[in-house]
Amino acid sequence: MSKKPEASRLRQQLTRTEEQRDQHLSEILETRLRMIRGSFVVLGKKCGKPNCRCATGETHPTSYLSISEEGRKRMVHVRAADVGRVRDAAGRYRRFREARAALSRLSAELLAMVDALQECLVDPYPPSTPGEKDSRPSGGPGRNERKKEDQGATGGEEDGEGDGADDGGGDPSRSR
Repeated sequence: MSKKPEASRLRQQLTRTEEQRDQHLSEILETRLRMIRGSFVVLGKKCGKPNCRCATGETHPTSYLSISEEGRKRMVHVRAADVGRVRDAAGRYRRFREARAALSRLSAELLAMVDALQECLVDPYPPSTPGEKDSRPSGGPGRNERKKEDQGATGGEEDGEGDGADDGGGDPSRSR
């Protein structure tokens, strides 16, 4: 059968994807320190003094935290004393969000692979034989079953079917 190699390949892919998911989840769970939402950036700024080095093109490095609020970007100045703490906290936030995005993507991939594996492993019943017309039910009762139901509804209950009595036999999966 050609389904078995496909199922084996899918199981291997599932295992690799699950290992990747575990790595990203571990990264998220290992985050213990506080984070700051936003991106730490250093921009060059000119002070405006005519004798300063920035007047000739060499700008002063200025630290900012770039924050998106209601779809608009806002730049917040970071004091020199806070640069190290804010840079580290914003970096943790970035890594946390990247791991979260990877988890989301991998979860969708895992579900798609599980669905594909299910398709590989599920066989139709009754199985169709080569050259035979597909004998699987089409979703509704067949011609003979409709006749039997019609007879039961019109009083053709000689064999005891359709009288509402449940003798406990029959298909246990059918709802009562």
